[in-house]
Amino acid sequence: MPLMILGPSLFVSTIRSISKRSFQVFAQARPQNSQLFGSRSQRITAFSAPLSAERQRTKTFISSTTSNDLGSTTESAKGENFVEDKQYSPWTDPKLAERAKTSKQAFRSRQHVNPLARQFQQPTILSEDWPRDVYNDLSKPLFLDIGCSRGGFLIDFASQRPDDYNYSGLEIRPIVVYHAKERVEKHNLKGNLDFVGCNANVDLERLLSLLTTTEEIGNHGTVEMVTIQFPDPHFKERHKKRRVVTPELVKTLAQFMPEGSTVFLQSDIQSVLDEMRLEFREQSEYFEDTHESLEEYIPENPLGVPTEREISVLERDLPVYRATFKRTNTIVRC
Repeated sequence: MPLMILGPSLFVSTIRSISKRSFQVFAQARPQNSQLFGSRSQRITAFSAPLSAERQRTKTFISSTTSNDLGSTTESAKGENFVEDKQYSPWTDPKLAERAKTSKQAFRSRQHVNPLARQFQQPTILSEDWPRDVYNDLSKPLFLDIGCSRGGFLIDFASQRPDDYNYSGLEIRPIVVYHAKERVEKHNLKGNLDFVGCNANVDLERLLSLLTTTEEIGNHGTVEMVTIQFPDPHFKERHKKRRVVTPELVKTLAQFMPEGSTVFLQSDIQSVLDEMRLEFREQSEYFEDTHESLEEYIPENPLGVPTEREISVLERDLPVYRATFKRTNTIVRC
């Protein structure tokens, strides 16, 4: 019995001894600045200031080193004037050309971007005389490719049928559209083909308004063909709002497309094609699906010119899902 009592007592005494010695060592080692052990408000000030400074240094480092393969200037690089600076857009970044030439990512750009990011909500900056300074004859009908990537499809199509249309490609990724623009002159398509870096869901109405209106009364082109091919899928449910085909985009196209004009959709992901298709079907007063059933797809590309993505998919014996819509005669009421 005495041993049982002695055991716990000895343990408690040992702990107290260790705690006392530890406190003495801590007291001797602590800084002699009495402010660190002053009032509660003094302690908070003393400890929080260095922490905030460290956080600020970390934030500055991240802001100064953050860049992506799009070659676009980030919000942090633009600072407080990012939104207010009307002379800036990620597609007119003065450093874009340098990045495109030196970046190892130039031809391996990220497949996906977030179109809802602030830099991609900026309206694209056009020349004062656009589109007269890029097309020789604005009375031609327009062939519009939304999400044109590096422009291979439009370049091939325009090379085969140079007199049929004015060709316009829209692409959101700055470095990608930079390379597309460089290819126009190399393929002798200047005056017939133009690529515009923009977010279609921000700028489409403005661009089509400029493309289909000229100073000469009655002398203007119409949007006869629109293609949306292999868009970024944005698989996650919370990212669906990033997809390019929205009710607003469909209505904007209907506003500028005449009766009988065509919209062509294709994707190697069935669910992506189906959801694009449903967006157009839900505005059936403007667009009519050429197939009655959602389970029916066009087996072959009716345009006869494949995209780079399409070639890659078919070479792997994977399916491609396609659908076409015809513009009805219903007038859009804004």
